[in-house]
Amino acid sequence: MNKAFFRPFIIIALAAILVGVLAILIPAWDNKVLPIKKLSWFEQLKPGSDVSAPDSVLAEDAAIIASDLVNIKPFLKKLKDPSSGLRIAYFGDSIIEGDLITGKLRQELQASHGGNGVGLVPITSIVSGFRQTIKHSFSKNWESLSFMNNTNSAISLGFTGFTFIPRNYYVAEKAIEPMKLDSLAIMDSSLVAPPKAKKQSTRYYVNYNPWVEYTAAGVPGGAASFKHIRLFYSNAKDSSFVKVSLDGAAVEKRRLKSGAGVQVLDLSPASPIKKLRLEFSAYDPIHVYGVSFDDNSGAYVDNFPIRGYSGMFFQRIHQDVLKGFQRYLNYDLIVLQYGENVSNPKIKDYSYYERGMKKTIAHIQDALPGVPILMISAHDRSIKQNGAYHTSPDIPYLVTTQSRVAQEMKTGFWNLFAAMGGNDSMPKYVANKPAWAGKDYTHFTRSGGEHIAGMLLAYLKGTD
Repeated sequence: MNKAFFRPFIIIALAAILVGVLAILIPAWDNKVLPIKKLSWFEQLKPGSDVSAPDSVLAEDAAIIASDLVNIKPFLKKLKDPSSGLRIAYFGDSIIEGDLITGKLRQELQASHGGNGVGLVPITSIVSGFRQTIKHSFSKNWESLSFMNNTNSAISLGFTGFTFIPRNYYVAEKAIEPMKLDSLAIMDSSLVAPPKAKKQSTRYYVNYNPWVEYTAAGVPGGAASFKHIRLFYSNAKDSSFVKVSLDGAAVEKRRLKSGAGVQVLDLSPASPIKKLRLEFSAYDPIHVYGVSFDDNSGAYVDNFPIRGYSGMFFQRIHQDVLKGFQRYLNYDLIVLQYGENVSNPKIKDYSYYERGMKKTIAHIQDALPGVPILMISAHDRSIKQNGAYHTSPDIPYLVTTQSRVAQEMKTGFWNLFAAMGGNDSMPKYVANKPAWAGKDYTHFTRSGGEHIAGMLLAYLKGTD
């Protein structure tokens, strides 16, 4: 072995180790000429090093961003008048699934303004078993289009954010397990997004027509019976029809009006009923949007959740469809509660989200001029940092961005992050008895949703 060859490398290695040891021993020194930062050799290998620490100043600022109701004054005026009818279209993501927040809001508004019914309901729902304010069942053979898929993107979605097409088949998806992470190669696998399972779709043909059934639920926020019933649809032909059964009575065949615009079929019974069943032809691909359960007066809060949706780019609901629904339902307020599906602890710049939400709001404002919009901020969401749950570092940036969008687009704004208590408020919601939020430190429980609804209503009424 040639010692002369290896000796320089050994000397360099020893020198590097010596310098490193000295660097660790030298304390940090802040001066104007040559500031010295204390060296931590393995700092970048520590769990959580790629997640920026929360900006405490920004978090405090986000928690005191003022809510603003100046731009929804027409709605507030009607809210103060018990004799006025009210209708709210409440859009959100999984936070409002199962009629959370909206069910309690509907209950309270109907107590003061009257009304009977839960408003507009889609044809199918992935949380139909979770929602308590109406019992809802349906067949498998419906094609469901929403913001969350790119197929048939030229077809407008309905006001619910969905369009349903009758089919003589249904599609089942099977997850294909992805390659597992090599845990030995990753210092902290919790900081790495797990690989998503790929889905394999299989089409199964059936020999029955698609159907949907709704049953009244006499619970708070629901209705013990159905009085005023309307079916919303489009793209029917002269030969299109729907089979209708009220309270299990004999099926009646009703003709549908042809045309591309939003159409309405009044299915209101002579006296209140408890169950409605609709059946469509599996070979007539009309666009079915949903069924509205309401009355000619009173207050209604329509629950429109779309799991995983960011709220950006509402253009999938074409303006003529928005206008068509408004002609029949006459909404007094549009609520947009989004943000959690874009939240990422590593992001500080939400300018892309700002641009997307401005386009959404502009699209709604162009289609529904004069209808006030209320933007609700992202709520506190916790992630585990150094063994404890704390506010995700990006939430203050996201809330600040949302307040700026609301201000520039002249919408109302409610700072839910501040209403909850600001930074690190989510752990308190989880620990509350009964729990107001789940162990994922993101989603509210039913009682938590009722608490949020109470705070929102109190704010709207000026009693908070």
